[in-house]
This record gives sequence, structure tokens and C-alpha cells, in this order.
Amino acid sequence: MDAPTDDQRILVPFDGEEPPAPAWFEWAMAQRPERHRVTSEGAGIEYLVWGEKGKPGLFLLHGGGAHAWWWAHLAPFFAADWRVAAMSMAGMGGSDWRDSYAIDQHARDMRVVAEAAGLLEAGPVALAGHSFGGAPTATAAADPEGWARQAIIIDSSLDMQHQPSSDRFKPKPRRYFDSLEEGLARFRFMPPQGCDNVFIADMIARKSLAELADGRWSWCFDPSNYANTARLDSRARAIAAPCPLAIVHGDKSWIMSEEVVAGLKRDLPEGTPFVAIPDSEHHVMVDQPLALVAAMRALLESA
Repeated sequence: MDAPTDDQRILVPFDGEEPPAPAWFEWAMAQRPERHRVTSEGAGIEYLVWGEKGKPGLFLLHGGGAHAWWWAHLAPFFAADWRVAAMSMAGMGGSDWRDSYAIDQHARDMRVVAEAAGLLEAGPVALAGHSFGGAPTATAAADPEGWARQAIIIDSSLDMQHQPSSDRFKPKPRRYFDSLEEGLARFRFMPPQGCDNVFIADMIARKSLAELADGRWSWCFDPSNYANTARLDSRARAIAAPCPLAIVHGDKSWIMSEEVVAGLKRDLPEGTPFVAIPDSEHHVMVDQPLALVAAMRALLESA
């Protein structure tokens, strides 16, 4: 499968206006999360929480260049049965930037957030991580302290081939925009793809932009994050995890090619569930959000 090369600015036609959205999305976004920060290894880490304390914990982790709000339209569908937390990794969203980053440090941040959010009150926590977030999720799942009960890896190859492993990921200057509307017009997914559910993309894009003290706008993402991230063998961590794993991926995902999926099936423990979400590219929570909810519910109940 060839790498995507198109550059789709999917919000340009809306000129800064919010696209119309279906009732399920409006309901989900009306379920406002608790917003918190906790300090982990010197950095303030942002996290969102839904559901009551004392229920089983569900931890949601976003992908690269993203933030906790990528889960805001899905988390409410789990909140009746789970205490749900979504974290913004250091250098992304509302979390502090660091001079350097590491996959295992993101995993340690996850543990700090899980404790602060009360996810561990009912015992070990279920984890779900998308894309770049699959590596910290697998690392947390392999933590010898055993605080994870299961891990759902969503459209992540777990070999870091799309992570900071090539010359493409070099330190970059921060980008600035004169208005929110200009920033929204520049939003696109990485890897590039189109989007039918533009109302989800619009929500994500608005939460990805911050107004600065001088009146300009910029992305909530350290542009040197990838280049300054220490990698590890996340597939080896997944193989070593003592808790059950599951792989969920888009059936049209460039990252999860037939070769990658076959390799994961060969390397991961026998019986590891693999769920392909129909008509979905890499950003499964945008392309097929309700199908992803259904798949995750089934996997959570079966573990």
C-alpha cells in the first residue's frame, strides 16, 4: 500500500463555522468531563475524566500530535460502566512541554494520571491507545507492577516505523496564525486523509489551537516532540505484557497494511483478538466512531 501524499485541508469550506453534527455527537459533547492537571516528573499533565469513582478504570491515550479531546465524543459511551480518563501526553494538548521525551516516560505519566483520576480504586485498569499512543500503552501494559488489566492497541504497528525513526522527524519551528479561522483552515490529519465526519474533525481542530498572549494562535503541540522522543521496542513490550491484548485497526489504514497485520499476528500471543473496522482509515475514532465504541465494548466485556 502506497503512503498517502495528498494534503487535504478538510475544514476550509466551512470558513471557521462549525459543521452540522448528528444528535449522538451533540449528546456526547454535552457530557462535559472533569478537567484536571497533575504533576509527573516535573511536568504538568492534562487529563479529562468521565464517570463515577469506584467503577472500573478505563484509560484512553491519543496519538501523535493529538490530545485528550480526541476521545471526548467517545468517552461518554463508556461512562455508565467505567471511570474513564483521557490524558494529553507531555508536549501535546494542555500538558507541559519537556526538553526531551521518552515512550517509557509517557507510560509512567499514564500511571500517575490513573492514580490521580481514581481509576485504580476498583483494581487494575483497562488501557486503550491509538497510533503513537500504542507504544506507551504497550509499555504500561508490560509494567511489572501489573496495574493494567488489558490493553487495546488501536491502529498502531507497534514497530515504531511511523514514529521518530527517520530523518523526516527533525526539530521544526512553531507555526503561528493570525486568527482561529486561519488555524482551522490549515488543519489536516497525519497521515493525510479525507474525512466524512467533518464535525469531529472540527471539534478536534478547535481543541488543537490555543490563543497566545500576543493574540496569535498556534497548535498545542511541541513541533520538536517527535525528534526529541527516545524510542524503544514497543512490540517487545506488547509481547511481554502479562495482561490480555487486542488489536483494533482500520481496514483501509495505510499504517496497518496487510504485511504489518500479518507480522503482529505472528509475533503477538496466540489468541490475541484482531478487529478490523470496516471503511476506516488510520483515524478510526474519526472515521467510524460508533463502530469503534462497539468493538471496544465487546473487547472490554470479554477480557
